[in-house]
Amino acid sequence: MRFLWAAFGLVIGAGAAAAAAPRFLPDQDVVVTYELRAPHQDPQDFQLNYDAAGERARVESLAQGFYVLADLPAGRAQVVLPQLHAVVRTPDFSGLTQMIANGGDARFTPLGHGRYAGLGCERYLVMNDQGTATACITHDGVILHFNGHNAHGAADVTALSVAFAPQPAAAFLPPAGFSMIELPPGTLLALLRPQ
Repeated sequence: MRFLWAAFGLVIGAGAAAAAAPRFLPDQDVVVTYELRAPHQDPQDFQLNYDAAGERARVESLAQGFYVLADLPAGRAQVVLPQLHAVVRTPDFSGLTQMIANGGDARFTPLGHGRYAGLGCERYLVMNDQGTATACITHDGVILHFNGHNAHGAADVTALSVAFAPQPAAAFLPPAGFSMIELPPGTLLALLRPQ
């Protein structure tokens, strides 16, 4: 789960507020299925549903049975655990949503064109004080490929399919009747850290 959330941060937050940066959030509703590869981990597929008007995301592990809801303008994220009928609110993830929504100090260097999941994209070298990556981003802000590393590790994320379609508002809300659990800062990431 830790790598999944890190990948979400990489895929959604690769951009920056700098004038030369490409668009880094999709400008229309989209569903993207990604494959995540990380060192010493089995490949994982996850799905990103994105509501462009509300800047809300749903990131779902296709194998592990949980999903993350992120409200970027509000700087809020929640982990939904359907098997436990619970929603975990955690400041660990909320800090990442604020970083994604606000951009960063990344510098982009164009590298040419690429193609993934049947769509063309522009390739960039992305660098900031925390790490280095390459990203291939469509003109409308969908990241199709990302390969990067920082102090927390490395990840290679590739889009397998992309579908532009209106997203229902209910997909970005926790299910009614689920228990709400609050975790103090650091708790969830400590639980997710490999032993």
